[in-house]
This record gives sequence, C-alpha cells and structure tokens, in this order.
Amino acid sequence: MSEKQLGIEWSNQWTRPLGSGAAMGLAALFVLACSGGSETAPGQSDTNAASGGAAGTTGGEVGGSSGSGGASGSGQCPTSPPAAPSDEACSDWSCAESESPQCWDCEWVAGDDGSACVPPGGADGAGACSEGSCVAVADPGVSGGPPGNQSSAEIELSGGLFGTKIPLDIYTPVGAGPFPVIIFTHGFQLDAKPYASYGEHLATWDYVAVLPSFPAGIIGGANHVELKDYLIKVIDWVEENASDPGGPLSGKADASQIGLAGHSMGGKISIFTATEDSRPRAVFGVDPVDSAGGPVPMPEADYPSVTPERMNKLMVPIGVVGETLNGTCDGVACMPCAPEADNFQQYFQHAAGPALEIEIIGANHMSFLDSDGGLAGMFCPKGTDDVNTTRYLTKRYLTAFFNLTLKGQQAFRAYLDGAGIQADADQGLVVYQTKNGL
Repeated sequence: MSEKQLGIEWSNQWTRPLGSGAAMGLAALFVLACSGGSETAPGQSDTNAASGGAAGTTGGEVGGSSGSGGASGSGQCPTSPPAAPSDEACSDWSCAESESPQCWDCEWVAGDDGSACVPPGGADGAGACSEGSCVAVADPGVSGGPPGNQSSAEIELSGGLFGTKIPLDIYTPVGAGPFPVIIFTHGFQLDAKPYASYGEHLATWDYVAVLPSFPAGIIGGANHVELKDYLIKVIDWVEENASDPGGPLSGKADASQIGLAGHSMGGKISIFTATEDSRPRAVFGVDPVDSAGGPVPMPEADYPSVTPERMNKLMVPIGVVGETLNGTCDGVACMPCAPEADNFQQYFQHAAGPALEIEIIGANHMSFLDSDGGLAGMFCPKGTDDVNTTRYLTKRYLTAFFNLTLKGQQAFRAYLDGAGIQADADQGLVVYQTKNGL
C-alpha cells in the first residue's frame, strides 16, 4: 500500500541548515577520525555508529501509536516521512514535520467513520470503521431495529368521471428522523398488501416506506404511462408532506433522499419513472418485467418499452434481483410471467450507470411476495426455492443497496459485491454481477 493510500501527509521537500549542535557533531567526528578512535552515544549500538546514519532512518522504534524519522549523518532531514510499520484497518498513518534531528513525528489516527473494513470474525466479513476500530455491521436481511409504525393515507387526483384515488400504506421508523424514503410499487393485478413485510422491514432500517396501490388490473386499470405519472404524483405528495409533524409522514421523511422500488410491473414503472424524474436517487427492481402483461398485445404509446430504449436516460444506480424459471413456458396458452426478452437481466445489460444484477436460483416470479399472488400467481409455475429464503435474500439486497446508495454506508457493499453476497453464492443460492462502479 502506498504512503498516499495510508493517509500520510507531508509538505514539499525541504532541507534544514546545520545548527550548532550538528556542527559540534561534525567536529567530534573529525577528532575521532584523526585519532582513529570510536565512540557511541548513550544507548546507541556500535553498528549504528559505524553506519553513521548515512541514509534517513526512523528515529527510534515505532511503537503501537507513534514514531519519528530522524536526520541523516549530514544533518539533512529526509524529504519523505517514514513508512507506516504496518497496515492498520480504520487508522491512518499521519506524519508532521518536527525539528532536526527528529524531523518527523508520526502516529496512528482514527480514519473516517463508516468506511468499509473486514472485522475479525465479522458477519460475512462486512464491517464499518467507528472511532478507529472495525465493527461488524448487522445483516441487512434481518430487522435493523424496533418495529416501526404503520398508517395509511390517500391521494385524490382529479380527472376522469370520478377522479382517481391512490391508497397509501405507510411505514415510519421509531425516532425523530428525518429518514430517507422508499416508494415500493406492486405488480400487475395486485396491490400493496402482499408486500407489507417489505415496508415493515425497511422501517426497522430507518426508512420511511410508502406503498401505493394503483389501479393496475386488466379491467379498468391504468396503462404504464399513466402509472408512471401516478408514481410521480406520489413523489410530489411525499415532498409536500415530508416535514409536517402532524401530517401522514409524521415529519420524519427526508424528501431529498428518495429511492424507488417495485416488483414485476412495479419494478418497470419505478425504473420508467427514474428515467424521467430526477428526484429519485436510486432504483431497485424485484423481478421487473418490461412487457405490458396480459393475454393480448398492447399499444406501444401507452405501454412503452424501457429496456433498452430508455436505459440511457437512467442517471442513478440501479439494482435488480430476479429469477429465470418463469422466462419461458410450454403449451397453447403459454404466457410466461417474466419473459426472457423482457426480464430483469435486460435492465442490467442495458444500464448505462452503476448497476447490480442478482439471480436467485430456483425462485419463481411470485416467490418474492408475502403470499402466492392469488389469481395473478396462477400462471407462474412454482419454483424449487424456499420462498422464505428468497424473501429474506431480497430484503437483504434491497436494504444493502439503499444503505449504500442513499446513506453512503460503504460497509454494506459487502452484501452486494463482496464477502456477504459471495457467501450466498457459495451456497448455490444466487448468481450476481455488477458494473460501472457499483
């Protein structure tokens, strides 16, 4: 590791003139040389005396916390500080100039809190620096704190014969906040109810979770352009109510830190919205499907494809988790729930920015729900996975992704592209890849 990587600081090169002490030292050496004798300073070995300190050396042994770099035999201080004696996690080797013959005073200082590190015996090797020590971070697949509070609200939109009402299920953390906001959108022919555990989980990790129920069925449902516009209205609503302590978000929402997430159709609508609205800071799709859904083709103007056509407009990090079991099907009435040409892998493949892709082995399109999906799930062949494990893993990656992208908690990268997710891969649970710096 280079000195710069270790956090060493020093000024431009410099040389100090010989002071009286150095001049006397040279005079003494002259006398010794003429007499053929030798002499060592108190505490100095004969070997050191023989070398004469011709090169810059570390002045004294560096103990557990400090050290110094001394002047050479010519009285000149070295232009660079002494190298760090070791590589210490969560600490920086800091050196400052001092008077000759000491020249450099060095010590270990605490590094930046929150930086990623590998703690001894840490959970899957994921850790974060805290006051100079590496501390294991909690598994983001389990609850991160006490249960939050659940409430509901409704957005009323004008237009049409009776207008449109959008019910909202809201999950707020314990504590004053403000907290980042995750808006999680449901799949086709569904509402927010089968995703309640995601809202509950996010609240324990200090996120305000808003789960809208959009009109998204075959009969009387909105098209994808309308759903994108509805989701933008939900973002507007979050901004309008974020800081009102007596409002539906209890004044706990940080509207400057909004993430979008969703399953199936909801994953597509979330990504679609993020290509047109600059307020979301990150987006996460749970088995997102780009096609319109339903048994008949739908007009492109109302159900536009997002991947690959609009992915170059996505300027924020994207994460996708999904399955490949429901990518194809057999039979006369075959209707794959997540067609290969429109599945989660297509979003990753065409992402222009930081991106994450995770396949959960053996899962089916409905494995991610709290229930089997009812009528909507009848057309999706069952998977070979343990659905409880699939939901646990999905919450793990979803939470780690937003901890990294919204909160900047680098330690959680281990669960996306490090020891944490590699442990899952080693068990045959997932296959994953990242690109563009995620």
